[in-house]
Amino acid sequence: MDNKNNHNEKDREQEYMKTSKQEVDHKTSAHKEGLEEPKKTGYPPLQLGLIIFAIAVLVIVGFAIGFDWFGLFGN
Repeated sequence: MDNKNNHNEKDREQEYMKTSKQEVDHKTSAHKEGLEEPKKTGYPPLQLGLIIFAIAVLVIVGFAIGFDWFGLFGN
């Protein structure tokens, strides 16, 4: 009788483990609980400022060459 009782207990443990594993898989696939890393979009302000500055410098240099401010094509 002790052996049969032990066997039933093992069956219950395995059933519990299977159910627990299914619940864990279901929870992780459906939704995540707790804190999540925030999604960052775009550039940090300093990097954005440097990009705008670089574009502005390129535009000014382009106009300077186009209107011959440096005297490259004169004479």
